[in-house]
Amino acid sequence: MSETIAGGEVMTVAVIGGAGRVGFGMCMVLADAGHQVYGIDIDAEACRRIMNGELPFSESQGEAYLQRALSSRRLVMTTEFCHIAEADVIILVVGTPIDEHFNPNLQPLSQAIGSVNSYLKPGHLLILRSTVSPGTTDRVKTLIEQQTGLAVGKELFLVFAPERVVQGQAIREIVQIPQLIGSFDDASYERAEAFFKTFLQTRCFKLTPVEAEIGKLMTNMTRYVQFALANEYYLIADLFGANIHKVIDACTYEYPRLHLPTPGPNVGGPCLSKDGYFLLERLPFPELISVAFKINESMPAYLVRKLEQLPGIARVAILGMAFKADNDDTRNSLSFKLKKQLENANYDVVCVDPNVQGQAGLPALAGMECVMVMSPHQQFRSLESIVNAVGNDACVYIDLWGLWAEMKYRSRNGLFTGSEARRCLAEPVQEPVTVEE
Repeated sequence: MSETIAGGEVMTVAVIGGAGRVGFGMCMVLADAGHQVYGIDIDAEACRRIMNGELPFSESQGEAYLQRALSSRRLVMTTEFCHIAEADVIILVVGTPIDEHFNPNLQPLSQAIGSVNSYLKPGHLLILRSTVSPGTTDRVKTLIEQQTGLAVGKELFLVFAPERVVQGQAIREIVQIPQLIGSFDDASYERAEAFFKTFLQTRCFKLTPVEAEIGKLMTNMTRYVQFALANEYYLIADLFGANIHKVIDACTYEYPRLHLPTPGPNVGGPCLSKDGYFLLERLPFPELISVAFKINESMPAYLVRKLEQLPGIARVAILGMAFKADNDDTRNSLSFKLKKQLENANYDVVCVDPNVQGQAGLPALAGMECVMVMSPHQQFRSLESIVNAVGNDACVYIDLWGLWAEMKYRSRNGLFTGSEARRCLAEPVQEPVTVEE
């Protein structure tokens, strides 16, 4: 008789890519829900560390979840693909990069499917979890049926069910965010829905595979385009000597039809900078998304040009090397592009990030002549601590994010000096802009 858990039956689940940022969170959630989990990954060292109770990267609640998974013996991290044969559910988490021509490179996924196909058997539920270009699940279906002889929807069940979590918060968001399930047939959807209900606190949405693929990309790219629009507004304001934070805060205050993120120079990461190209593969009018890419990717170069207009600066510190705040993920972070461009312009560069291994700490800021905020980590939020660490009142600070409330409205569109900061620190922080009656 099958063992049951809240929401359904206990299953054996194989997560391919289980040591990665998406796969690890999935392993933790599944083990905590009561399933037996095999986290399969080619990174043997990451598997060893996880089985020793070490987090492979920063993940909120990760330590507690990992300890419970190990103590209950519901988690096994391994490099052996043969455990797929023991599973009821196989979750494939393999990234799809873009090639030198900005086209989706499906080779890693095709190779992974080839490895999985060797162990597929009737009754298996295969869930594609990674971001892919529209039409990819159709190609996977064809590969599976050709290589295994198993018919999807009858002998084998296949869905595309993308993750939509933010780095560092995967465990929390996997259970809280509604799940898109793209299926070719009712049977595959029903099997997948029953599986997700064993840990999901919200609902599932039934879509076709291509609808779910577009939905995942649309989720990412909407945010990316919004960032590009905010960054372009920053550039426009800079031309006129205006403070964009004052403008955005005033215009969005109690106004229901305008929702803008804060402008920022580090809009990157493993998804946002490339996912738009998955949508543009067949599009004859790709201008909006491609221009968003150009704007966001050009922000580091704009900062360098801005710095070159200030004489006498040689030593520059970059605050934050992760691609987003309060995270240790450096994949596709524009901080590294900024570092390279600064070095090419003959600046002496120091990179400071308490969340990223191998980067300098706050003491390295001593005597800096310019500090640029790229990742607005919590550890950087005290302007007074940063100014004191620098100890140079002539130092120039560049903060496009508006991280420091004391200078958000008083800076020259994100630029100010240490002496200006010290004067403002001695005064009350300005309240948000309000509109007079």
